[in-house]
Amino acid sequence: MLAPFLAVAAILAPPAHDWTRFDYDAARSGVYPFATGITAANAGRLQRQRIELDGTVDSSPIYLQGVTVAGSRHDAFFVTTTYGKTLAIDAANGRVLWQYTPPGYSSLAGTYRITNATPVADPSRTALYAAGPDGRIRKLSVAYGHELWSTAITLLPRREKIAPALNISRGLVIATTGGYVGDAPPYQGHVVTLRATTGAIVHVWNSLCSDRHVLINPSSCRSSDSAIWARAGAVVEPGNGRLLVATGNGPWNGRTDWGDSALELSADAGRLLQNWTPRNADVLESTDADLGSTAPALLGNGL
Repeated sequence: MLAPFLAVAAILAPPAHDWTRFDYDAARSGVYPFATGITAANAGRLQRQRIELDGTVDSSPIYLQGVTVAGSRHDAFFVTTTYGKTLAIDAANGRVLWQYTPPGYSSLAGTYRITNATPVADPSRTALYAAGPDGRIRKLSVAYGHELWSTAITLLPRREKIAPALNISRGLVIATTGGYVGDAPPYQGHVVTLRATTGAIVHVWNSLCSDRHVLINPSSCRSSDSAIWARAGAVVEPGNGRLLVATGNGPWNGRTDWGDSALELSADAGRLLQNWTPRNADVLESTDADLGSTAPALLGNGL
């Protein structure tokens, strides 16, 4: 299936800056601190550029300015399609510079198994990290899209979905999981941190059966659901690097099950530091009113 990729070009825009992840930074502020060059005076002269892509992009693009792609310097967008293809696109003319197709793509295309995860760029600007509906995170080279490593973050990808945007902080790639439409059990929302250099899993924090600190077979946990599925995924607190996530419908017992809760984890996702669970969590679960339909937002001044 072909889907449109839309871009606008500002007249006399200032020098571009990178947009390396969903919502701009690790804290998911969504605030671009530089002038965009778009003003009331020139907004009417914006031009739409439309290209056709080999797949549907149901996530945000990221943008790197002046990087070497396919042997020459480009300002480039990078996107991941729902079935896991990742593409590099020339921002000036919309030309596809490279396309990475993951192994097993043909067996997933057209099925219910998709990803909505926005990729994230490595601070070096020479690599990026992308998710696939096969339950894997991959490190790809910016230059040619070559796979540098690939790591599974679920033992049951047909039930556990990588929907939220990826993040990166303190040398760790941060990914979260939820379930597919219909909440077909079994699955457990979890946070995984991976070593950016090697892809090795550093920690797993399971929002159900949280006393188990490894990837688990979902059917081996007595509880199901508690998806971490908001688009922002894990939010990183400035300064201390702690992670904030919110969970959806699922059981809560205040010990090992943390459904419908806002949670603060250590920077490596190794420990739960604190939680807030509304008094009506059981009502939220029974009415499918996920607290975790949106991620925590930082307001500044410690809030």
